[in-house]
Amino acid sequence: MKTRALLFLVMAPLVSGQAATAPKTNVLLIVIYDQNGFAGRTDIASQAVTPQLDRFAKSGMTFANAQCAAPVCNPSRTAFLSGLRPSTTGIYDNSQDSLPKDHLLMRSISLPTYFRDQGYHLAGAGKVFSSAIAAAAGKRIWAESIELGRKAKKHAPAPPEGEGMNAIGKHAWGPLYKSKEEMEDWKLAGWAAEFLTKPHEVPFFLACGIVKPHTPWYVPQEYFDLFPPQSITVPDLAADESAGLPESVREKTHKTEAELIQRRKELLSAYLASSRYADDCVGRILKGLTDGPNREHTIVVICGDNGYEFGEKHNWSKGSLREGSAHVPLIIAGPGIAAQQTCMHPVSLLDLYPTLVELAGLPAKSGLDGVSLMPLLKNPAVAWDRPALTTAGFKNHALRNDRWRYIRYADGEEELYDHTADPLERSNLANKPESAKIKSELQQWLPKHDEPRNPDSTGGKGED
Repeated sequence: MKTRALLFLVMAPLVSGQAATAPKTNVLLIVIYDQNGFAGRTDIASQAVTPQLDRFAKSGMTFANAQCAAPVCNPSRTAFLSGLRPSTTGIYDNSQDSLPKDHLLMRSISLPTYFRDQGYHLAGAGKVFSSAIAAAAGKRIWAESIELGRKAKKHAPAPPEGEGMNAIGKHAWGPLYKSKEEMEDWKLAGWAAEFLTKPHEVPFFLACGIVKPHTPWYVPQEYFDLFPPQSITVPDLAADESAGLPESVREKTHKTEAELIQRRKELLSAYLASSRYADDCVGRILKGLTDGPNREHTIVVICGDNGYEFGEKHNWSKGSLREGSAHVPLIIAGPGIAAQQTCMHPVSLLDLYPTLVELAGLPAKSGLDGVSLMPLLKNPAVAWDRPALTTAGFKNHALRNDRWRYIRYADGEEELYDHTADPLERSNLANKPESAKIKSELQQWLPKHDEPRNPDSTGGKGED
């Protein structure tokens, strides 16, 4: 079964000439940390992974082939919140957590800041900004927020030591013998829900960053009970995950890979449990919207920032240019969007900035690298030849169109996968003579300029 990604967008009816007289539309942005294309999947476990998202998707449009602009947090969030590619800003990895005063981002306007400049009240909390874009937007971007624990990223309360806790390398997981009400994401969701149940005199831009399913995968026992390892039905790894890869890009075998393979379904169980907990947090926020007075005039965007892989091509995290790391949830629903619609064309998170600006009826923002998804919102089957671009480091790019994923690295090595015949990306066709025309057509969409890594040094430990 093909992996589905989700994008929800609640919007006012698309009536010609209405924007000039209608009230300004609110925005609710929910970003889920490390949520991969498992969102919406009902074939991989005995229980639905994201029933709240699935339910909400029925009221509008699902973008089933959404791709992040970069497969790790800092460059991904920097890209879709600035509207600029990594190859434009020079932000490529998580260690770039400080900016020189003359950096392009310091002269740019982030997505929330643009809405603030148009008279919006900004409210937000949780993991929304990454370090680079946060440095550009400023520490006091939110006019209204909630104070969460300093270690909210690790999700206090800390798990008990001893039985039930597991760790292999950077992966840690196990059931918390605490309630979800004691966790930071749940508190954030409650704050956002309360905000949404209140009337607001001015339009608002509310942003919520859900940390799970980011590691460590510590969530209450009730979520682990939903996903026993033996119930998981994802495809097995190939006998040789390196087969067909260019020599220069063969992944080094993880030091703990033998143990990871042996316990792979345990890791997947913990990831799915964390995803289900995050989904419940999203559902709590959406209930606040449904119960309050703002639903009919609120644009809602729900997305992940990057995917996550479990051993494909020896990758046990994120960061690759392949489908598992690049495919993310992205969903749109509400007034003016036909219910139960699905768009299969690849789209990029980079397109969120111009799309939201147009949906809200605001003046167009110039200088953005993404394009508005409005044509697809009106007709998901409209011709769309623009592939989604994902970048992982300087001059390393992947392009995803309806059928193909083409990867070109800085040294010129290539990968090409036919997703119609090979959705698991196991047969690299890049060196086949018959692939030359396909590669040539896709290469025209590669960036014409690749900004060198800037800043070239870290200001701290960075993110993960």
